Amino acid sequence: MRIATLFVLACIVCTTARAGDQLVAAKKLPLLHSHPTLQKMLGANNRLREQRGLRGHRISAKLTRAAQDHAWYMARTGVFSHHANGGLMSRGARHGYHGMMRENIASGQRSVGSAFSSWRSSGGHWASIISNTTHAGFGYAISPSGQTYWVGVYGNDAGEIIAVSNK
Repeated sequence: MRIATLFVLACIVCTTARAGDQLVAAKKLPLLHSHPTLQKMLGANNRLREQRGLRGHRISAKLTRAAQDHAWYMARTGVFSHHANGGLMSRGARHGYHGMMRENIASGQRSVGSAFSSWRSSGGHWASIISNTTHAGFGYAISPSGQTYWVGVYGNDAGEIIAVSNK
């Protein structure tokens, strides 16, 4: 899915309008954290945790927005770094998350499975997946040249818990 398409998914219509005495909710676009690719990332992540006897992460809208922000940034600029785009803590704060975080990034993998396989094979990335964290957020983007970017962000007490998935 191209950057522009994922961007549209991130735009959530939260406005309401009054019609007489009735409150009428505006039509909502799909929530970013419900995107099928990001749900697949959560499922792959939680399967790895379960293999170690750990409870699955809960997806956090705040951490997902921070992760997706960074995936879009890397796809747009071609800069592959944890420190770019303001740095991890700044990205989290920008999206309402205020706490310690861990981050995994990958580039070039063609599937969710291959992204998680590369993280599983890297000590630091694996440590993030099996860390003593309770919440996660994920991001994915494809640059105009076709380069893929994957982001996993992990933290605790994200505030806004959406769901637990083990797909």
